[in-house]
Amino acid sequence: MSAEPFFSVIIPTYNRAGFLERSINSVLQQSYPNFELIIIDDGSTDNTEEFIKQFNDPKLHYYKKENAERGAARNFGMDKSIGRYVTFLDSDDYYYPWHLSHAYESLNEYEFPKFFHLAYEIKDEKGRVKPIINKLKSNDIMMFIEGNPLSCIGVFIDRAITDMYRFNENRDLSGSEDWELWIRISSNFGIKTDNRVSAVIMEHKSRSVINFDEQKLLKRKLLSLQYAFQDAKVRELFNDYFNQVESYCDSYIALHLMLSKKTKSGFKYFFQAFKNNYRVILSRRFLAIIKHSLLNMFYR
Repeated sequence: MSAEPFFSVIIPTYNRAGFLERSINSVLQQSYPNFELIIIDDGSTDNTEEFIKQFNDPKLHYYKKENAERGAARNFGMDKSIGRYVTFLDSDDYYYPWHLSHAYESLNEYEFPKFFHLAYEIKDEKGRVKPIINKLKSNDIMMFIEGNPLSCIGVFIDRAITDMYRFNENRDLSGSEDWELWIRISSNFGIKTDNRVSAVIMEHKSRSVINFDEQKLLKRKLLSLQYAFQDAKVRELFNDYFNQVESYCDSYIALHLMLSKKTKSGFKYFFQAFKNNYRVILSRRFLAIIKHSLLNMFYR
């Protein structure tokens, strides 16, 4: 086996000491052994540093930096990594023991592509699995027209391209920085996928944000489109679909305003989405928008 790790698992964290144990152990207990675990403490003020010191494992590397949001923390982790592939795990999520093993099998089968995604599932606090994901097809980059079906927990990036393809560190983009990076990488290199579920995203109250600000959401939309379409390959592949992409962004804003009980503003963005792409009414998000608008009217 190579002296250098094949995988670099990067966990960015900020004041999540209470969640870290399961996430860290899920990595250290992987059946595939050739990895390093890099924890980037993004300026935590809780006992994260003291908690990490309890782990006595040579594969674990801990770095603390000034707070600069998730994109910057992940980039910092990539700079510290030495593995062939980098992948990411949020500090409240976890891997099944076969996660890296499945990833290696598929990467080998695909002859080591630049960009790869392994499936995941979402569980609530009671351990119930939520229905999510469409089955993803390799090199179906048009999936980004209607949203972001990928997650950091399933993404694997060849470290050879991480100097050029990085998360945008603009704080105003936070929450959309992953979609913006995925569409650039997949436009230039394609994407290979494996639909075997091997990781879990945990949905819990402390993760949820229930008060979304309209202007911040709008700014995120404008920045994500601006940054993504600066890439020549993105423009070549997606210019003819710009209205559909913008429609997705507006429906995203609409749903999150509905979740914040800002019904009038939510409908404004939904009508913009419909104007750009009438097929938005066929999406699951449309049903969610209608559901929460009705809840807002009955329970205000």
